[in-house]
Amino acid sequence: MNRFADHLAVWARATALAALCFTVATPARALDATTVAASTPATVSIPVSVTPATSAPLSTAPVASAPAALSASAPALSSAASAPAARKRPRIGLVLGGGGARGLAHIGVLKVLEDNHIPVDCIVGTSIGALVGGGYAAGQTAASMSDKADVTDWDQLFTAGLPRQQMSYRAKQDDNLHLAPVDVGVRDDLSLALPKSAMDTQKIEIVLRDLTYAGTAPNFDQLAVPFRALATDLETGDMVVMGDGDLVTAMRASMAVPGVFPPVPRSDKLLVDGGLSRNLGVDVARKMCADVVIAVDVAMPPLKRDGIQTIFNVAEQYTRLMIVQNERPQIDSLKSADVLITPPLGNIESVAFNRARDLMVIGEKGARLQLAKLQRYALPEEEYNAWEAARQARRLHPKPIESIEVAKMSRVNPDVLSRNVQVATGKRFEGDNFNQQLSRLYARGDFSQLDYELIDNGAGQKLRLVPVEKDWGPNYLNFGLALGTDFDDSSPYALLMRYRRTWMNSLGGEMDVSLRAGDTMALSGEFYQPLQIDGYAFIAPNASVQSSPLAVYEQGKQVSQYRYRRETAGIDLGSGFSRYGEARIGLQTEYFHLTRQIGPNSFTDNPDQDIRQHDWGVQASLSYDQLDHADFPSSGSQLRASVYQAISGDQNGDSYGRAEFTGKQAFSMGHLSGYAMFKARLAHNVNSSSADVSWMGGFMNMSSYAYQSLLGEHSLYGRLSVYQPMPFLQSDNKSTWLGFAAEAGKISDVHDVTQTGWHYSGVAFIGVDTFLGPLYLGAAYGDNRQMRYYLTLGNPF
Repeated sequence: MNRFADHLAVWARATALAALCFTVATPARALDATTVAASTPATVSIPVSVTPATSAPLSTAPVASAPAALSASAPALSSAASAPAARKRPRIGLVLGGGGARGLAHIGVLKVLEDNHIPVDCIVGTSIGALVGGGYAAGQTAASMSDKADVTDWDQLFTAGLPRQQMSYRAKQDDNLHLAPVDVGVRDDLSLALPKSAMDTQKIEIVLRDLTYAGTAPNFDQLAVPFRALATDLETGDMVVMGDGDLVTAMRASMAVPGVFPPVPRSDKLLVDGGLSRNLGVDVARKMCADVVIAVDVAMPPLKRDGIQTIFNVAEQYTRLMIVQNERPQIDSLKSADVLITPPLGNIESVAFNRARDLMVIGEKGARLQLAKLQRYALPEEEYNAWEAARQARRLHPKPIESIEVAKMSRVNPDVLSRNVQVATGKRFEGDNFNQQLSRLYARGDFSQLDYELIDNGAGQKLRLVPVEKDWGPNYLNFGLALGTDFDDSSPYALLMRYRRTWMNSLGGEMDVSLRAGDTMALSGEFYQPLQIDGYAFIAPNASVQSSPLAVYEQGKQVSQYRYRRETAGIDLGSGFSRYGEARIGLQTEYFHLTRQIGPNSFTDNPDQDIRQHDWGVQASLSYDQLDHADFPSSGSQLRASVYQAISGDQNGDSYGRAEFTGKQAFSMGHLSGYAMFKARLAHNVNSSSADVSWMGGFMNMSSYAYQSLLGEHSLYGRLSVYQPMPFLQSDNKSTWLGFAAEAGKISDVHDVTQTGWHYSGVAFIGVDTFLGPLYLGAAYGDNRQMRYYLTLGNPF
């Protein structure tokens, strides 16, 4: 899941969305759009649990009618909007354009304005300009926004989904399957559906709430600086000027790049990135308040001819040219008294958020290049300090929550919110705590987005929670691919497919069916039925069938070929521990069958005899997973322990049993990361008629040995793997690794067909984290004095 966003920039280029915060523009339209009021989703009374000061249950009163739309040409702003002045001065409007990461230069521009005592009377922002402008309008300073930009983990912010350690345990198990992180919806008529965007804005919303002090105002004229955010009506292409409602929702709508981020419903409109209709809102600033406009243009310049070499360059140039055509009328409208700031950003990409500090410095440089013009509007220090004090006096502050409403849901049981959302009415809104609750709720995987709005009621605020269910569900398909070769005698492959149906009943029953088609054929299914809405207790009937080739080696040479078949069915009673793990105990029946296909019978003296094993018994397991990455972790641990004890069987009587354990501990030291892994499999009362075997051999499983060349019932295995970002690549590279793994393994075999005792192997590798799983190129050498090379995708071995 988390891998997909590492490739977001490439995907965006391929679809002509070269910027994260500005996109293809349409010809400018006349300024006749009106400000969109706050959305009014259908609501339902839901007894969501709260911890109010009055101990009252959460109220879900009907949504009040939307406030009247404000004109884009705002009337005279309130006196609070104008700083006290000892002399008459021109009113200054600041226009901040879209440009993705390049827009962090706006923070540097604001610093120069502050340093030179240049006031701002109103702000108009598009896309990233709405993010920076909205923060400043809420009361932030250039210094405070600079600090936030420095500490923000931009890679994680623009990575789809939650950090792995915050995901639910069941979602982590999905992550381990290495399926493409795109849920394909299946309609009732069997037609397919896709999400409206590549990623959600759940984490971005948290950043925006922090940027705006978890507060809002009745309309944006009452902010510390009057503000307008520009968006585009996805249905008509018209510009939409937002001047009231929830501030964060307006900021998010302004930067909702189509296809990358989901459209934002607001009133009766569906809004996307403002760059489609007005990337630089000079005309909006003039109608709003401005006698003088300071415009900051951070859009990507058109490519030169020698830079247009590929289909991706052509698509990117199309985007850039449309932005230029969008902005040109606005720039041409600037007058001699106005100031145009174009920071010297060169060809810094619109996705280069990792260069936040550089971008802010370049913004300062660009503003200082226009300092002679800017200083015409500087105030004396005492007068500017009074203006800034008045601005800070109007800064947003969290207010008490007076009432709460929850939008109606179509599938998810409302009690899910009751168990996960705790809000104190009558007390000041605690944004950090509430955001943590929403993150835990989002980790369940039921929602594509968990939005909320704060509506100012004067002395307090109304909290409106808008859970957005996945409208392409509840039936989902996922696909994957696993390929590998050792360039010798093994080339396993598999096409992976998974079907999942969620919310089959009010407690969240879920059906999960997985198919693996290749040299190994496998089909498994489970019906996961929570016994409580919180999912702490569940029952899970399950079944599986697997058929795979099994090679038998002697002295490193293959001597025979078998078909290994395993069938299981059972029912588990379990308990989940949120995002940490789960425990299960249940009954299981197992059937194993070894059929000789080629060569002598290596397991019995009778050349025509197959080996079968059938028993049933009790199985228990305990699982825990807090790794920060499934394949290249740098922190956290993972373990799974299971035991099976046969109660009856047709081959080994009552006493057959086995115990299995796998543990992994990750670590990091500077640029170096890695993990130590240990796994063991022990069986008791095993004899020559046992068909329940395991094997070693293949990549990252005694890599110098051929796939499946070490067979046995008892095994011990350990691996120490270390890796670092690939040298010579960008310093922020976190997807391509250079590493080495040392392996040791021991296997015991009652059939006497394998090399028992301890074996050792080392493997050097280059690993790439892709959306289909890890891609490895490796070379291994071990105590068998054989060099073996590998190329793998996913986990084929």
